[in-house]
Amino acid sequence: MEESFWSHFEDLRKRLIYSLVFFFLGSGAVYLVNDRIIRNLIGFVGKTYFFAPQEALFIRIKLSLMVGFVISLPFIVHQAYLFVAPALTKDEKRYSVPFLLSLLIFFYGGMVVSYYIFTPFILKMLLGFQMEGMEPLMSINRYINFLIWLLGGVGFAFEMPVLIFLLTKLGIITPSLLISNWRTAIIALLILGAVITPTLDIVTLLIVSIPLFFLYLVSIVGSFLARKR
Repeated sequence: MEESFWSHFEDLRKRLIYSLVFFFLGSGAVYLVNDRIIRNLIGFVGKTYFFAPQEALFIRIKLSLMVGFVISLPFIVHQAYLFVAPALTKDEKRYSVPFLLSLLIFFYGGMVVSYYIFTPFILKMLLGFQMEGMEPLMSINRYINFLIWLLGGVGFAFEMPVLIFLLTKLGIITPSLLISNWRTAIIALLILGAVITPTLDIVTLLIVSIPLFFLYLVSIVGSFLARKR
């Protein structure tokens, strides 16, 4: 028993080390080109400023760590799978690989949609409130934090169909439950949209929420498929 515990602990330690290696390699690679990444990101607003001597360096490090994590995420997920795989049954292994791949695909898909569709629209909408005597002085730190929150939030929101598929397979929810509670789901999705997009503009909120409603419909279809399998 003790030997088995230390064997699992050693395997966990190895997987964590490998994950950290992938993470820091990805972050280091991003740091080498983060000036190009920053120029692309600030292209939405034209120009940004920093207000402390160390802020520019901290932004480069923060951005490298965030993008490095996104890049290394498949490797980290793979290491997590290798750790738990020995405890899974044959059927669980057969389902876990497509499940993990789906999580990654939907997450990256959400970030792409957020970057190319939501971000330009939301920034244009928010900056449209400026007027004579009230012009934006964009802090690079707050701007990067805004983008991280928006891209990451939409990326995680896009995991909804995959998670509902899993919950259906586990018998926690059913397609009929999702259909009968559609009104509650709409309110919850509007709240989620408001959290993802920190703006009081109702048009922007609806633009972000519409894809979430579509994902809910996709989730219902996925729930039916999960019951049939």
